[in-house]
Formats: sequence, C-alpha cells, structure tokens
Amino acid sequence: MTAKIGRPKSDNPKNRKVTVKMTETEFQTLEDVANAKNLTKSEAILKGIDLLKSEK
Repeated sequence: MTAKIGRPKSDNPKNRKVTVKMTETEFQTLEDVANAKNLTKSEAILKGIDLLKSEK
C-alpha cells in the first residue's frame, strides 16, 4: 500500500465561504491593517469577528 500524500485532515475544516462587497476605501483599510499586522485579509477579518464576539 502506498503512503498517503497531501495535507493531513483538519479536525475543524474551514469549508464555509463568505463574499463581502465593500467600498474601495474599506478594502484599502483592510489591506493596510492586514499588512501592518502581518496578517492575510482573511486572518484580519476573522480576528475582527473574534473581537466583536468578545465584546460585552
């Protein structure tokens, strides 16, 4: 039997996709923040969701 090739399966796969419309200014802000924090745009958005979730 051959060895399995590829990435290991995740316990919590990211299989949901969201599309967001934003203005050029909003997009530029997202890019600027992500670059300043050394994050991808997706990581920056997910961190924003976590911050909103943690607010009381």
